[in-house]
Amino acid sequence: MILSNYSSFDSITSIFTVLESGRTIQIDSLLFFTILSYAIGHLINFTSSITIERYANWKYSYPSKYLMNLNPDQKYWTGPIKIIIWKILLVFILLPITVQDYFLGEFFNFKEFYTRKADGFIIQMVKDKGLVLMEKLGSPITKSLRDYDFHRIFTHYVYENSKNHQAKLSNYVALYGFLRSLCLITVIFFWFAFLKFLEKIYIDKSLKVLESVDLIYLVLIAISSYLFFMAFMKFYRRYSLEGLMLIVIDENLVDSSKKRKILEE
Repeated sequence: MILSNYSSFDSITSIFTVLESGRTIQIDSLLFFTILSYAIGHLINFTSSITIERYANWKYSYPSKYLMNLNPDQKYWTGPIKIIIWKILLVFILLPITVQDYFLGEFFNFKEFYTRKADGFIIQMVKDKGLVLMEKLGSPITKSLRDYDFHRIFTHYVYENSKNHQAKLSNYVALYGFLRSLCLITVIFFWFAFLKFLEKIYIDKSLKVLESVDLIYLVLIAISSYLFFMAFMKFYRRYSLEGLMLIVIDENLVDSSKKRKILEE
C-alpha cells in the first residue's frame, strides 16, 4: 500500500507510524523512478533534436526560411564530406521516416501540409518590418534576410514585447518538442520490432512473412513514426509562423520616412 491509500490521519504521530512501518520503500522507489524518467526524458529530447530536427532542417531548411520562401531549392545531399557522412547515417537511423518522407512527402506532396510557405503579402510585410527592426537594433545594414539567422532575433524581440503571446509560444515549443521525442521513440520501437521480426524468421524457417502478424505491427509502427514526424513539423512551423506574425502586427516597426507600397490586385 502507498500513503495515498490512507484517507485520513488522526495526528502527526499516526503519520510517522505509517512511515516507520516500512512503506517508505515504495515512496523511495517512486522518487527514483521519477528522477530516472526525468533524466531519460531529457536524453530522448536531446537525441531527437540532433536526429529528427536535424534531418528536418537539412531536408527542408528552417521553418522561418521556407515560410518566407527563402532557399526554396534546399538540397539534402550538400555540404562537406563530414556532413554528408552524418546525413547518410541519419537516413539509415531514421529509415521508417526517411523512406515515407521520400515517397509520401515528395511524390504525393504530403510535405505541403507542413512546409507550406506563407502568403505573399505576409512575406513582404515580414521583410519590410524585419529590416526596420534590424535597423532599430543597430545591426549591420543588409537588404536580404536570406543568409542570416533572423528568426532567433525576431523570437527574442516578440517574446520580450508580446507578453500576451508568451504562453502560446511556449505551448508550441512544448508541443513540437514532445512530438519530436515521440517520433524518435517510435523509430526506436520500429528497429526493436524489426530485429525481433528478423529473429523470428530466422528461427521459424516455415514462417510466411506476408501473413505474419508481426509484419502488420511493424508497418503500423512505421506509419506512426511518420505521423508523429508530420505533427512535429506542423507545430514547428506554427511556432515560427507565430513569431513572424507578431512582427507583422507590431505597430512600432513602421518606417514613416518611406512611402508605403501600393500592391496590385
